[in-house]
Amino acid sequence: MTTAGTSLSLFKLVPGELFRPLASPNREHHWLLLCRLFDEFFGPDAPMPPSVGLPRREITAAIERYLLTDDPWETEEGDIPDAPLPARAQTLYERFRSAGWLRQERVGAREMVSMPPLVAQFLSTLIDFSEHGPTFVSAKVRSIELQLQQVVEGRAGADALDEAADQARKLLVSLSSMSLQVRDLMPELSKAESTAQFARQWFERYVGQFFIGDYADLHRADHPLARRSSILAMVQQIESTDLRDRLQSWYGEHLGGHDPERASHRLQRSLRRLHELDRIGEYLGRLDDDIRQANRRALAFIDYRLRAPDKLDVLLQRACRGALNAPEEALRMPVGPGGLMGAERLRAPRQKPQTIARSANSSQQPTAEQLARLSLLRRIKRARLVTPEDMARYVGRHLEQQASVDSSVLSIDSIEDFRAYQTLLTLALRSHRQGGLRREDPLGRLLRGFRVELVADAGPLDTPHLSASRFVIHRIQKAA
Repeated sequence: MTTAGTSLSLFKLVPGELFRPLASPNREHHWLLLCRLFDEFFGPDAPMPPSVGLPRREITAAIERYLLTDDPWETEEGDIPDAPLPARAQTLYERFRSAGWLRQERVGAREMVSMPPLVAQFLSTLIDFSEHGPTFVSAKVRSIELQLQQVVEGRAGADALDEAADQARKLLVSLSSMSLQVRDLMPELSKAESTAQFARQWFERYVGQFFIGDYADLHRADHPLARRSSILAMVQQIESTDLRDRLQSWYGEHLGGHDPERASHRLQRSLRRLHELDRIGEYLGRLDDDIRQANRRALAFIDYRLRAPDKLDVLLQRACRGALNAPEEALRMPVGPGGLMGAERLRAPRQKPQTIARSANSSQQPTAEQLARLSLLRRIKRARLVTPEDMARYVGRHLEQQASVDSSVLSIDSIEDFRAYQTLLTLALRSHRQGGLRREDPLGRLLRGFRVELVADAGPLDTPHLSASRFVIHRIQKAA
């Protein structure tokens, strides 16, 4: 566990020389060899190894088999020139053992080999990272919601809350890195030698590997992403009820060493990560822009390739070689007779047409009554216009230090207050639809630091000005 302002050193968990084989000239071969050893002996798909490890001869024999199908390697420091296969396998085994990937212990007269648990976990993480495919947002959001429901209903403890928070953080990191992957992919695809190769790589790599698996369904009303408002509501319920004390006690008993301050910090970190799901709309908006730009660039590139002459660079090289090898009398410039730089060949100056004289229109000064009516009309329009600053002042006046406020206590002292109240009521009604407030709704720009929720089961609230549905304003906690 880390505290604010500190970070745990990686090399307190894994050996300091662990990355040496992966930074050598044969790093690709070393990586494939480690993956094969992990899959065959130490990974989750391998048979359960004995508790004391595997015989060393079994590991070196497997390395020899791998070398038969993965050769040649580049020569590195410490290698024996023209060494036989068993000697090369022994050298690779010692390189992995000295770097910390393998651990050798003597059990009686035998030398047994195992992979340290932390190293195996780290290698599994690296393999998962290298095999990362399209992200399925719906599955992650559905998993987060189900775990929070179990926590709120008392059927799960803080371990489920911690897992949901980790999934929320990984989802946001995946979405934020997706834009960078889309932008970095275009220059690489532009190096394709032919239009067919570019099109094949575009659909295989761009659509198949870097796209969100359910991207086409993200904006549907029944997509689980539209239920993130219910996730935030459950997080708010955890913060404002006795569930918080119960979860903090669990953190103190299992992860905080019975330290209330550490337990409170760990609980607050999990809740803060779940609150960050409210920013998922920003990430999706940026991803939409990047994808649209990538599509335009791809279409422009394909259009250029289809319109440009085939093998234009080959034609230019052929013309240059012909000009260099042609006799001097054949290299005559295709120009007409006469001096090449004569004055008669220059372009005639452009004659600027004379401007047409214009007569000014007669202006009439408005009367004092007209000016007064215009000023009054402007004041009327301004009093009925609700800007984000006006809404922030009105809501901030009532929220102050509270986490939420009911519409029954909102005061209406002026036309500006009445218009702000009407706008909040409109936001509550529009947000009550399935999927929440639409992303393109122009009123969404007024929601700064708060959200509006309609009280569905309550009756109408009669005020001196209008009869309206009840709603509640909730403050949005800012991520630290």
